[in-house]
Amino acid sequence: MPDKTIIFGDIIDGSSREKLKQKSGDLEKHLSWYQAPIDLKIDSGSLMVFVDLDDPRFSTPDFLVSLATSRADVTLVGKADNSSVNEAIKFSKLGISEILSGEQCFERLGRLLEEIETIPDEKPQSVERFGIEALIGSTPSIQNIKNQIALLADVDFPSAMILGKTGSGKGLIAKILHYTGVRRNHNLVEVNCSAIPDELFESELFGHVKGAFTDAKSDKMGLFEYAQNGTLFLDEVGNLSASAQSKLLKILEDKRLRKIGSVRETDVNVRVVVATNLNLDNAVREGRFREDLYYRLNLLTIEIPELKERLEDIPLLTNYYLEFYSKIYGKPGLKIEDQALSEMREYNWPGNIRELCNVIERAVLLTKGQTVKAKLVRAAFKNSRINLADRQMISINVPPQGVSLDSIEQQIVKQVLDMFSWNKTEAARFLQISRPRLRRILQDATPVQDRRKS
Repeated sequence: MPDKTIIFGDIIDGSSREKLKQKSGDLEKHLSWYQAPIDLKIDSGSLMVFVDLDDPRFSTPDFLVSLATSRADVTLVGKADNSSVNEAIKFSKLGISEILSGEQCFERLGRLLEEIETIPDEKPQSVERFGIEALIGSTPSIQNIKNQIALLADVDFPSAMILGKTGSGKGLIAKILHYTGVRRNHNLVEVNCSAIPDELFESELFGHVKGAFTDAKSDKMGLFEYAQNGTLFLDEVGNLSASAQSKLLKILEDKRLRKIGSVRETDVNVRVVVATNLNLDNAVREGRFREDLYYRLNLLTIEIPELKERLEDIPLLTNYYLEFYSKIYGKPGLKIEDQALSEMREYNWPGNIRELCNVIERAVLLTKGQTVKAKLVRAAFKNSRINLADRQMISINVPPQGVSLDSIEQQIVKQVLDMFSWNKTEAARFLQISRPRLRRILQDATPVQDRRKS
C-alpha cells in the first residue's frame, strides 16, 4: 500500500467517486485529485500516481517524465479507455507501469482504500532521514544553521523563510525543519510556486467544491487542507503574482480557509515555510512583493551560504555523494584523488550543492577502477548543466543614469557563460547565436589593452 496516492485528471466518473466515498468517509485524506499538471512534490513515503492519459494536458512526454523521475519510489498508473498497442509502448517508455480502463481504476482505488483500514499508522521513514545531521558541513555558517534548527525543534512556529542561491539546499533545510520539529508526524507538502499558473493558484492551494466553475466536476481538497497540522513548503515564493500574494496573505492572517464556490469557512493550522533565491528586500522596494506579506513570512529567517563561501565543506560533501552514488551505480569503495579534491576547492561552483552533486554523479558513472581521477572531475565541470528553471534567473544591473543595450547584452552573455562553466559552445547554443558572435560580444566588453594581452 503506498503512503500517498495522487490523481491527475478524471480517471473515474462522478458516480464511481461517490461509491468510493461510501467506502471511506474521509476520501480526500487518502486520495488527492489535481486538475492541472503541476509540479507537486510530497516527500514522505512511497507514492502512487494515477494519470488520465485520455486528457492531453496530462499525456505530454515532459509531464510524464517529470513524474517518473521525481523520486525512486513512485509508481505511475495510466488511465486510457481506448489505448492502442503502439500508444501503450510509447507510454511505457515515458514511465507508465501499467494502463487501466476507468472501471479498472475504480476497482484499484477501492482496494487501496480497503488496505488503508488494515494498516496501522507508522512513523514516516523521512523522520529519521532528515535529522540535523542531514545538513552536511562543519563551517561556522553551517554550524549556526544547525544550532538554529536545534533551537526550533520544540517550538511550534507558524512560518519561516529560507534564503539562498539556486542549488544551495533550501529544500533540504525545509525538510529538516519539518522532520525535526513538533509537526513531524503530519504531512509535508512541497509546491513549486513557479509551476502553478496564476489562474489555478487559488484552486490548488485552497481547493474548490463541485460546480464552482466549468471544469469543477467534483470537490477538490486544496494543499492547505492536505497539509493540515503539518507543513506547506512554498518554493520560489518570490515568483508569485500580486493576486496570489494577496490570497496567500489573507489565509496566513485569518487562518481560515474557504474553498472556491463554498460559503463555509474552516480553520486551518498549517506551518508555512517559504524559500526564494530572490532578494526580497529589493523586490519589496520595487513593488514586486507585498511588504505586509514579507513581514508575515519573515518571522524566522535562515540564510544559506553559497558553496564558494564554504569551500572547507567540500571534502565532507564530496565523500557523502561519492558513497551515495557508488552504492546506486554498483561501484562500492570508490575513493577520490587528492588532486581532484584540490581542484574542487578552487572551483567557483555557480550551481552550488546541486552542481557538486551532479559533478560527483557523472564522475562515478565514468570512473574505471577504484579512484575518481582529477581529469574526470574536470570533464564533469565542463559538462555541468543547470536546469531550465535556474537558467531563467538572470539579473541585470541598471545604474541610475541608465544602461546601453550593448551593456545589457554583455551582462546576459557573461551570466549564461557562468551557467555553463564558460563552455562557449554550449553558451552559444543556449543563446541561439553563433560562437563567433559570442566571441565578438566578449571582445567588445574587454578593454583594448586587455585584448592585446590575451
